[in-house]
Amino acid sequence: MKEIVCLTGGMGSGKSTVARLLLEEGFAVYNSDDRAKALMLEPAVREEVETIFGSSAYAEDGSLNRSFLSKQIFSNPNRKVQLEAIIHPAVRTDFNLWLEQAKGKVVFKESALSIELGDPTCHSILVVHCPENIRIQRIKNRNPEWSIEEISVRLASQLTDEQRLTSGAQLLDNSSTLAALKVSLHQALTKWI
Repeated sequence: MKEIVCLTGGMGSGKSTVARLLLEEGFAVYNSDDRAKALMLEPAVREEVETIFGSSAYAEDGSLNRSFLSKQIFSNPNRKVQLEAIIHPAVRTDFNLWLEQAKGKVVFKESALSIELGDPTCHSILVVHCPENIRIQRIKNRNPEWSIEEISVRLASQLTDEQRLTSGAQLLDNSSTLAALKVSLHQALTKWI
């Protein structure tokens, strides 16, 4: 049986960077966010999304209209719940299929909502964290079109780092340099390898 380590943390914490480092180390990593976006383009899921959000949920070229959906779910919590009710089951099924093919005794599942969802597939949880001011700057650098207010609304919709840190998860500090993050990651990995 494979050990499933769920990699989580708030927006801008550096989950994607840690996932990339794990891939470089040869670990299998499932990216829940990327897979959710891909699954939303599949006909069955798209039909469900359009039933709730209308055809504006997708652009004319068939791609996901992310700005439209973001406005919908961040302005109306019920819309977020409706979207999650479609996406989460699809991601669960997709993950289980991926897990059957994944190589290695330890695999990682990158998921921003591991703790919030009480993800039953997680054997262990690794939380990437750093101060909010650093996270805000990283998000702004990645999405310069977002205002600080928009970023704050998105961060407020997530668990705080304090809430994540009380979940019993292993912590990975990402408030310094990439070199320091690599050292911390290697130390964290000794728990599983």
